Amino acid sequence: MRILLGSLLLLPAVAAAQPTPDPTAPSEPPPVAAPPAEVAPPPAPLYDDAKVNALIDARLAAQKPVAGWKDGFIIQTADGKTKLKVGAILQFDNRTFIEDSAGTHTDQFSFRSIRPDLQATLFDHFDLRLMPDFAGGKLVVQDAYTDVRYSDVVKVRFGKFKVPFGLERLQGETNTLFAERGLPTQLAPNRDLGVQVFGEIAKGTLAYQVGVFNGVADGASGDGDVSDGKEGAARIFVKPFAQSGNHLLAELGAGGAVTYGQKNGTLASPDVSIFKTQASTTFFSLATGTTLADTVVADGHHWRATGQASYYAGPVGLLGEYVRSAEKIALGGDGETLTTESWQAVAQYVLTGDAATYKSVAPDHPLDPDKGQWGAFDVAARIGELRIVDTDIFRDKFADLTKSATRVWSAGIGLNWYANKNFRIAIDYERTWFRRGAKDGTTAVDRPDESGFVGRVQTAF
Repeated sequence: MRILLGSLLLLPAVAAAQPTPDPTAPSEPPPVAAPPAEVAPPPAPLYDDAKVNALIDARLAAQKPVAGWKDGFIIQTADGKTKLKVGAILQFDNRTFIEDSAGTHTDQFSFRSIRPDLQATLFDHFDLRLMPDFAGGKLVVQDAYTDVRYSDVVKVRFGKFKVPFGLERLQGETNTLFAERGLPTQLAPNRDLGVQVFGEIAKGTLAYQVGVFNGVADGASGDGDVSDGKEGAARIFVKPFAQSGNHLLAELGAGGAVTYGQKNGTLASPDVSIFKTQASTTFFSLATGTTLADTVVADGHHWRATGQASYYAGPVGLLGEYVRSAEKIALGGDGETLTTESWQAVAQYVLTGDAATYKSVAPDHPLDPDKGQWGAFDVAARIGELRIVDTDIFRDKFADLTKSATRVWSAGIGLNWYANKNFRIAIDYERTWFRRGAKDGTTAVDRPDESGFVGRVQTAF
């Protein structure tokens, strides 16, 4: 406090001691302010934000997924070069046999196919397909392959798929006219693992396939191999008027195919043929036992050849094929050749006037009762035959005449209702006649005729 009071008392003395300014003295000019320093401009950006952002937005827009429906659920990029299609095939059947007094057949409901179907395209040039089947409570991979394509003329396929041979076999499972394929398909290979080169020339005027496969028995599929031998396959199909503009001849086509390979079966996998009727009952099989002395196995070359043709114009559809197969087989130390041939002719007429095609019927007026639309209806008929050419196999005990027929004939009629492209109901009646295949005491006699209905409800997309 004392210090503070002393400071206050000294303030007047300090003020008096300050010099008094002279009012007559010239005043000094005010200081001039220095010019402001120049500010360096900001460095130019390394890139144009607006342009870069616009480019990024454009690329993101091009890759933006698009979802929709086109014969299946599809997710794809906006440019359509990469896409995934999710489909399915569901075939629910009823088989009813008539004139079955012996009770050898079972009437039943069953699933013929339960198949998810995944198809994808990557970067516009790579296709893949995966189609498993869960029918019968078992998992079977039907198709699993990748295609590499840069043009319609030359494509390459790797994986498991249909061997290029039978005309009706190569039809899609949902496109066949009858619920079950005809007798010649019993001799055609089904699906196998291999590599194939294929394509079309002049927009479908000529189609070809050439491939190498593990090799399978007649009518069979395979997921592996039991020997080093492989099987080659080649097919060509020509539609000479495909680009003529003549609608009456555009879908007239004919062609042929061959397979050749070496097979050597084992006791666990004999790799030989088993033939069945369209109602899925076995009418021919080779001897089987517990050792190679009493089991027939494949033992050497196996070749097949076929001629095939089809015609579609307006509501009319026709399909015909002939197949011949010859394979070396062995029983113990003895060898034989199993030679078989088969043919069929199939006719179709679409009652509602819609177009008949190799890829089934797509109704012009899908089911819509409110508009008075009821889809499409067609009727179908077919006849066919399969016979064992070399009957020495029965004499030499490779097959048993009391269990296996030497010859069968079949005739069938069918009615199909196509509510739309994805839903179909089919009712088929088939009758089959047999030469041998049964016994009376110890004597081989003709097996009783087989007659039955097959009904199918099919949903596919």
